[in-house]
Amino acid sequence: MSPVSPGTRVDPRRNGHAHLVVVHPPFASPLRPDERPSVMAHDPEAARAAVRSLSSVAGIRREEAPSRLGHPESPADRGELDVVRAAAWGSTVKVTDPALVEDGVLSSALEDEFRAQKKRHRDARIVAVCERDFGAAYLKILVAVPGAPDLTVEGFDELEVTGDLRVTLAAAGIDPGQLVDDDEDFTDHDEDFTDYDGLLHMLTGGALSVYADEERVESTFVVERNEEGEAGIGEVWFS
Repeated sequence: MSPVSPGTRVDPRRNGHAHLVVVHPPFASPLRPDERPSVMAHDPEAARAAVRSLSSVAGIRREEAPSRLGHPESPADRGELDVVRAAAWGSTVKVTDPALVEDGVLSSALEDEFRAQKKRHRDARIVAVCERDFGAAYLKILVAVPGAPDLTVEGFDELEVTGDLRVTLAAAGIDPGQLVDDDEDFTDHDEDFTDYDGLLHMLTGGALSVYADEERVESTFVVERNEEGEAGIGEVWFS
């Protein structure tokens, strides 16, 4: 597929975002689902290095001053698909990159980056997640926790779990009981388990949670895509 020109509009019916979080050891005690993470200083240099490490990025064209952490907006045109946000707080790095969004059918950008980051950071906890709605909502969560097999949660109307949620939680030091109501039981591959926001909050130390009076900051980068990244963007967002 030929490169898409920067001003080309994204179909407004296509919405989505994707995150990658790498948490390096030593690991802090897991937060409770309702516990707010501490505010830590942002390291722009580490954020810059994380963006450069992405498989779809050939280089950084521009870097903006750090700004308050916020919810990602869905890209409106091809140019906005080159906007990558990254934060580095202590041992945690969080990247938000629309090029990691998958369509749930053919694309594998999120999974490919997840595997690449696993090889690069063998002792880290790695969480990758994308949510998109192109007329049908799709969710994909990938989790690597040392000491446990990888966990995958994905699907459209119904989510399919590959791996063992209980084993992943145990390896991360998370009490499964914190993720269910008091009057419910947690069982392996529980089809009724729906608190994936709580799961992500605990696994990432709150890196993916955003608060109304947010004090944490992140950096914004406009990147140059390589051939692989350009092709993936065209396939998912413009095909």
